[in-house]
Amino acid sequence: MNDKCKCGQRVYGYGDGIHEIWICYKCGRFTGKAGGDPDFSMIANNHPELIMVMIQEKMLTPIDKKDKYGR
Repeated sequence: MNDKCKCGQRVYGYGDGIHEIWICYKCGRFTGKAGGDPDFSMIANNHPELIMVMIQEKMLTPIDKKDKYGR
């Protein structure tokens, strides 16, 4: 994923080894990979606030640029 959002600000990545989401905290845009999980896609598109809950609960953790997967 790109390190910059279309608005020019940095994006932050979170994942769990299967799912991956990149968030711009400036404008709210996000992009990601569901890893073949249609439920994750539905949550991200219809209830994006649940992604923030998953981050707070550490279900999704910051992605280290070295290994590219949240753990």
